[in-house]
Amino acid sequence: MLISLGHSCQTRFIIDIMGGESQRRMPFDFNITTRQALVNALQTNGASLRQCPERAATFVTQAEGRQGVEIEGLYFWHDYPLAEDKLALRCDWRDDIDRVNEKYAALWQRFAAHARSDEAKTFFLSNTQHNLDQFAAEPADFAGRFGLGLAAFEEISAALDAFGARNYRLLFLSRTIREVEETAEVNDRRLDHRFSGKLSLRPDPAILSRLFANIDGLCLAGACGSYDGSGKLVKAISDRAAIIYRLENGTAVPHGTLFAAGGELAAAFEGRDQVFQASNRGRGLQFSNGVEWLRD
Repeated sequence: MLISLGHSCQTRFIIDIMGGESQRRMPFDFNITTRQALVNALQTNGASLRQCPERAATFVTQAEGRQGVEIEGLYFWHDYPLAEDKLALRCDWRDDIDRVNEKYAALWQRFAAHARSDEAKTFFLSNTQHNLDQFAAEPADFAGRFGLGLAAFEEISAALDAFGARNYRLLFLSRTIREVEETAEVNDRRLDHRFSGKLSLRPDPAILSRLFANIDGLCLAGACGSYDGSGKLVKAISDRAAIIYRLENGTAVPHGTLFAAGGELAAAFEGRDQVFQASNRGRGLQFSNGVEWLRD
């Protein structure tokens, strides 16, 4: 069972595309949730999700001009009616607060029952939605609000444990290679951390099949080494992931990741929707976009 913990509604869209559309809604499915808001919800047993006019504030995205309701780092992005322009909140949106509170109280009850049960479950977080940076002032602010590095794993897993969550794993899908590198030496088999770069709001199913196929059967044997006249370097950082480096003037610059997917390899590169199937055959690596790297 996959349960979204945020950080955006893209996580739920991915779950649906992967075959979870029949799953009933959970509290973090269709909003923007900062790490602080997630931890606060767990620590207060959902009480922090309760809204009142005094706590609610409006937020407007800089690029799109879309308006929504924010309460302490949680953006209720699809719960309140919009005006005819589909950008501004309707002037009477506060009339819906009681309805929204009733809905989230029921969602939290459902979430808590699943989290504390003995059934196997995976809590899924991603920060890969291409426009998620509209909810942060600058890169450093984004890392603090939506980062999925080592600090995020430690803080979120501790909050889940204190909440009473049982028999769970954490799946992180990151937009930066650095975050994957940070957690490479985490000695906790509950964490599966993958890099995809930025993804469109509703990712191509083919991309998702490459990212998540054979999620437990990772094998990178034979794919590591240098390629293209020492222009590229593939180096395993754990039994679960290898980092692809681009060599620039003798300096290795992180460029992507390589991992197993359904008996083949998949590579994800920085940028948007840059996830390709890779074949470790013959003289080197061959990618589904037609690129080939030859071994040195």
